[in-house]
Amino acid sequence: MALFLGIDLGTQSVKVAVFDEEGRFLSCTSREYPILTPQTGYAEQEPDIWWEKTVDAVREGMETLPEKNVRAISFSGQMHGMVLLDETLRPLCPSIIWCDQRSFREVEDIRERLGHRLAELAGSDIFTGFMAASFLWVKNHRPEVYRKIRWCMLPKDYLKIKMGLAPSSDVADASDTLLFDINTRHWSEEIIEALELDPSFFPPLHESSDVIGVLSQKTKEELGIMGEALVIAGAGDQHCAALGNGLSQEGDTLITIGTGGQVFTSISTPVKDPDLRIHTFCHAIPHTWHLLGASLCAGLSLSWFKKSVLDQANHPFHYSELDQEAEKVPAGGDGLLFLPYLIGERTPYKDSFARGAFLNLHLTHQRGHFIRAIMEGVGFALNNSVDIFRSLGVSGKRFIFAGGGAKSELWKQIIASIVGNPLITTTTREEAATGAAILAMMGSHHFPSFDEAMKTLIHYHEPVSPVKEWEKIYQEQYQTFQALYPALKPFFPRNDAVLGMKFRS
Repeated sequence: MALFLGIDLGTQSVKVAVFDEEGRFLSCTSREYPILTPQTGYAEQEPDIWWEKTVDAVREGMETLPEKNVRAISFSGQMHGMVLLDETLRPLCPSIIWCDQRSFREVEDIRERLGHRLAELAGSDIFTGFMAASFLWVKNHRPEVYRKIRWCMLPKDYLKIKMGLAPSSDVADASDTLLFDINTRHWSEEIIEALELDPSFFPPLHESSDVIGVLSQKTKEELGIMGEALVIAGAGDQHCAALGNGLSQEGDTLITIGTGGQVFTSISTPVKDPDLRIHTFCHAIPHTWHLLGASLCAGLSLSWFKKSVLDQANHPFHYSELDQEAEKVPAGGDGLLFLPYLIGERTPYKDSFARGAFLNLHLTHQRGHFIRAIMEGVGFALNNSVDIFRSLGVSGKRFIFAGGGAKSELWKQIIASIVGNPLITTTTREEAATGAAILAMMGSHHFPSFDEAMKTLIHYHEPVSPVKEWEKIYQEQYQTFQALYPALKPFFPRNDAVLGMKFRS
């Protein structure tokens, strides 16, 4: 029986999911690795550690299975980051990953150089940690590294090089570098020229489901696999998570609450927001695109409150206990509101200096009020993205809820009531790795269409409907929530020192 592997190279761990040809989930293994922070604001990782951990995870997964016949393998990866290679395909320095903040001055430089062309070409604003900004930072601050560069790669694409393949990438993940033209689905000559970069640094591109090679016998032995082992291009983790949650039709909307929060919807043409409040990127499904809104501190807001405020040495709270506390509180939290801007905010404000706040605090508010206010505040922040999608003519037809937040039945009801639509959740484990496995199946022509692949692999729980009594309360509170950021903005910090961004070059 043929097997299909999906490898998800995440920010903190690599996960390997294995499916058989009937679409049955067989195993998932993982290995963790650290984020390196040599200076305040830096976020780096060692590419060779990624490979070491990937080999370990694949070998462990295969050891548990009687069958080793791998038909195809594909990839999901943390987005935006950068791996710089020399002529021998060796890393010149640690990878600068998506949450790095050192390139804040390069971000402003890029905005000044490209202006409105960012929206027209890249479909997105530029932020620290995006490849374009990180690459420009290396050019400005590490000329001894810049002189030796032969290739500039996205994180997951380094795994393919370690598997013996030539440098390459895919249009979905490349579109989030901000060095890409989402209209032509290719590297942007205009952007690369405006930033005075060498276009030969950037690898050939493929659609996410294209076959890009086969594993050598040596690599198969290293990974502990057998079989044809076709290598399929892959995509970014948000694209693969969308596939792993069954998003294939225009109007399908995925709301994810993990550390951050994302709202993702598929579109058939590259609709762009002229105000650059959201991202428009290429999707992993050929000839399609997607909109993406992001809130930086979604699940992180609740985990911060749990760990920093509630947890005691003799009683660390379980998240189910937080649900129980919040369930005792009526919708709207008796007026208590929370802004989840603990580390700034992406959509729609693009403000690294934004800060969190509790509003309307009263002596009668108890622990459950704070928990519920956090859940509701995160929901309001994500609804900003849903509203922007609607303003661009893209209305959600089916809403899917994913991530750690989807484990909370109360949070499901809150989000459903805020967006005014039923929410469904999948029975899928490790959605991004599952999405990569779907790409492996599609690239090897195991299924005739993405719809067929998703129908086979993705299954759902019963939907959670909005609570009618809550909807009116949340509609009113959402209006207040939207008024709070502009009202409080003058009181937020406005200097680099507060962000801890005094870097040495």
